Amino acid sequence: MSAATLGTNLLQEVKEEGLNELLHTLRSVYENQPRQVHTGQANIDELLNAFASSNRYHHGHDFASASHNAIRRHPRPVLELIGATPCSGKTQLLYHLIGLSLLPSRYEDVSLGGNGTVVVLLDLGIRFSLLRLEKVMVMHVQSQLDNRSETASRSSVESMVRTSLNHLHVFRPQTSLSLLATLSNLQNYLFNTVCHVSANRSVGSIILHNVDAFLWQDRLEDAEDQTHNTAAPQKAGLLPTRFRDLVAHVRRLQASLSCCVIATSSALSTTSYTRIDGQVVPVLRSHLPNSWRSFVTVRLIVQRDSVQKFPLGICAEAAAEAGQRRGAMEKSVFSARLDWSESDFWREETRSVIKAMENFGVFLFRITTSGVDFDVNIQA
Repeated sequence: MSAATLGTNLLQEVKEEGLNELLHTLRSVYENQPRQVHTGQANIDELLNAFASSNRYHHGHDFASASHNAIRRHPRPVLELIGATPCSGKTQLLYHLIGLSLLPSRYEDVSLGGNGTVVVLLDLGIRFSLLRLEKVMVMHVQSQLDNRSETASRSSVESMVRTSLNHLHVFRPQTSLSLLATLSNLQNYLFNTVCHVSANRSVGSIILHNVDAFLWQDRLEDAEDQTHNTAAPQKAGLLPTRFRDLVAHVRRLQASLSCCVIATSSALSTTSYTRIDGQVVPVLRSHLPNSWRSFVTVRLIVQRDSVQKFPLGICAEAAAEAGQRRGAMEKSVFSARLDWSESDFWREETRSVIKAMENFGVFLFRITTSGVDFDVNIQA
């Protein structure tokens, strides 16, 4: 075989492709393996990784379409914190998770457990307090330094926290349509190197705080539309349509940014309980459309357990003067429990992992002026 013939044959075996095609191939191989989730909170990470290790549902469960087959096989997790009662503690838990996502992994050679990523917060209920978040982050850093007997000035810690807060991007849409518009333009905003300093950081999570904030607004709009257009053919309700669009937008962002999604909502019904393999587990009927329920990976029911009452014979004035009420409130325990309402659709290996966990996916915490304390015994 001549050299020219050999060269021709070798050239025919060469395949040309662009850099974007190469990166897409590499990502598909990478996404084909489940990745460990790290929010910084061990109990939540354990639950998310239990579901992320395999597709959560049996084949045949109704999933919205994803951009790539690999992402359908191992999607990034979606966590929903559901407040079962008023003052349930879900927002305080959210402060803690956002703080860990923003903070660096280390400070002054002390591990902070942070991820050093970008957080996008869609504050739909306009109740999020940046001052509270800053305080929680400062106190977390200070406690980690104290545990290692390290010292740092308060001003230096606050300066580091404020630098981390530069990578928190807060949006406050007023309607479901403005929410969808915000999400559709979010990727262009994040990659804009002129608007902010976060373009070179990875996105850790997208937060939908009070994802049900526009529920009644959309229902009212839907009812008015049907009232004024009685002659028009019946069409799908406005609320399911908006949530399908919401899931589609967020799913595309997840596919592009490889980030987690955390949502909060408030329950409209009471929590019921059922027994599975000798364990009493909670079941909460969701008031949100099916498209959203099938999109969520893990639903945690968050509530405050009852505060121990004062002893008989003590008056309110005496309790206030002694500061006992504040002490009682600080000792009150909050619980986060895995919702089992969708457990019939879980894969058997996922159910086995959850059942093998201590307390069937339940963890307790306390809320103090400094933040969230997870050092609470399950029998407390």
